[in-house]
Order: sequence, then structure tokens, then C-alpha cells
Amino acid sequence: MDPVTVFPRGPRPSSVRRVRNLRALVEEFGERDIGCAAAAMLLNCSLTAARNYILELLDAGVVASHPVRQDAGCLDRTLYQLSADRPLVQRFLATLADTDRADFPFGAPNPPARRDPLVTALFGAPGRRADQREPAAHA
Repeated sequence: MDPVTVFPRGPRPSSVRRVRNLRALVEEFGERDIGCAAAAMLLNCSLTAARNYILELLDAGVVASHPVRQDAGCLDRTLYQLSADRPLVQRFLATLADTDRADFPFGAPNPPARRDPLVTALFGAPGRRADQREPAAHA
């Protein structure tokens, strides 16, 4: 059975969510500077997930960071702002759009893990019951 025909075609739900969240962050950065806590609230995700999205945007050069002075109501030490390089931001958004429109087949399932030769020598080949194994040679 061909795995491509068994599963529906299209991007995985996690990929769709990632693209949607990255696009939402870029739009929000276009309006104001935000930190990780504000991004987490905007995306309704954990601080770690928001930090990962922001790091991806930093790596792409779409946003830049700047430190802020800690005030009583400030949750973040660093705020992020949209890059001044508008063509770069537009190329990034175009890449996200291309990714969103692409027709992704689900790949073939991962091949079964190979068993270590030492484990096979000690315990036999996978799938063989104990009564089918050859007795170990004693020295």
C-alpha cells in the first residue's frame, strides 16, 4: 500500500499552525514592538514556543532586538521590532505563502530501526520467540 495514497495530501496541521503564527507575528511587529510574553499572549502559546518563533524570525533577519529598561509593568527585558529591510520582510512573507500553497505529500513512514548486531547476537533476531531461537554456544 502506497503511503502517499493512504494519507490525504497537504501540509501537516503543525506546519499550517507554524506558518499562521509566523505570519501573525510579522503583522504584529509591523504595528508595534513586542516581547516574548506579548507574543505568547498573541499566539496563545507558551513562552518557549513564542521564543522559538521569534528566534526563527531573528535568524531570517525579519526582526531585530533591542533591550529595554525594566519598569514595574514590563514583563520583558528585550523587545523585538520589524526589520527596516522591507524587501527582506516581503521575501520572507512570500516564502511563507509559497509554503502554505505547496502540495505536500506525506512522506513514506520511517524505516524500521536496525537492531544493533551485539543485541541480535545476544537476544536473537527481532520477531523470533524464545523457543525459536538457537541455543547460545557455551565455551
